[in-house]
Amino acid sequence: MPVMLAIIVCVLSGFTNIKAADIQSVEVAVLGAIILSLMMPNRHVDLRAPGPIDAMKMKFLWMFVLIFIGSTLSLRLTFYPPIGIGPLKQPPIATFARLFQVMLSVCSLFIVALAARQGPDAFRRLLTAYVWSAYIGAAWGIVSMAAYLVGLDLPGVIIQSTARIRGFFIEGGPFGIYLVSAILVQVIRGHYLKYISKTSFYAGMAVLAIALLGAQSKASAMLVATLAIPYLIRVRQVKILFVLAVLAIPLLYVSNVTAGIGGYYDSMANFETALSERPDDTNLIMGRIAGAILLPRIVQAHPVLGIGVGNYSLVRNDPSILQGMPRVEGWDLHGLGLLGYCAELGIPLTIFVMWIYAYPMIAAWRTRPWIVLLGTYPIMAAVYGVQLNFAYPWIMSGLALGAIDIDREYRRRRGTVVAVNEVAP
Repeated sequence: MPVMLAIIVCVLSGFTNIKAADIQSVEVAVLGAIILSLMMPNRHVDLRAPGPIDAMKMKFLWMFVLIFIGSTLSLRLTFYPPIGIGPLKQPPIATFARLFQVMLSVCSLFIVALAARQGPDAFRRLLTAYVWSAYIGAAWGIVSMAAYLVGLDLPGVIIQSTARIRGFFIEGGPFGIYLVSAILVQVIRGHYLKYISKTSFYAGMAVLAIALLGAQSKASAMLVATLAIPYLIRVRQVKILFVLAVLAIPLLYVSNVTAGIGGYYDSMANFETALSERPDDTNLIMGRIAGAILLPRIVQAHPVLGIGVGNYSLVRNDPSILQGMPRVEGWDLHGLGLLGYCAELGIPLTIFVMWIYAYPMIAAWRTRPWIVLLGTYPIMAAVYGVQLNFAYPWIMSGLALGAIDIDREYRRRRGTVVAVNEVAP
């Protein structure tokens, strides 16, 4: 039962655009599991686990308490909600609804970690479930892009300045960051653990890579570049970092990453002029460009307590924050990662949350290098824009913690066998 539940969680993590009342499908599954456990008083889940899994419990408890306090204190603010938003996005419900979503997403970490630590077979099944969910989303995005090129409209792409693959995500950017995690899992399955044949490995990598290119995610390109840094340091191949940096310069120059970053820079540097020429351009007055202007103002106004998790769209229309920028009526998301955390949580709590994201990498440092890769992904994904309530970084944390526990058990048993052999006649 725990493994089957963890498999369901891993699969649904790739379908974030399938929701029930603004709650993602994976969160619905976790909530259903919690309700089911409460209805079965004679059955219970043992949350006791050695090492890093057990150490995470108190860290998350403190995180929830501190976010709850911040959400409660955010009621001191004046909110400016957009017109036509749903009940779960209305103040003051929005911040507590977001906290509830965060709690459900964190529960997915423990579900996956406790299932993974049952042994290599369970761990293998979880990796398979996670990557096959990504296969489905990637394949759907590729089919949708092919349909778009011949004049058909399928929901696996999103049309902005260009057509971008989004799979079962709301945008191409978050989908690209998710695909990086799937590629990482595929590398571990095929290259390190040899769970699949070379043919299966390369076929799966091709599908994921094509979808990643079609997503045109600038954040995912930067994520891939920085994800390798802790790994190369761990395996004592620092020289390779310099080689990769040299090779990356021409690649970034000819790719859409530099063009996209250049476009953001030009829009921000000439924001006043662009705003006067295009006051109704949603690409300018909403999203990352607007967030890069508004978030520093919010952090400056609320550096310690923040504005409450999930409250950016309710506060960004404050005239003292807009300072002449036009009000928007859509539900605006900034997608700026660390800066957004500072605005909503406050700087002190953001540092604490980033440490929790980084904990699997720290705990994995003395284990196998591929486990370090798993543990590094969550903190990097958060820095590059994944929101606190998205489940897949927490699931990757759960896989890393489960792998750490399996590796420690293997080393303990191996050490016991060696010790017995040493004293044997």
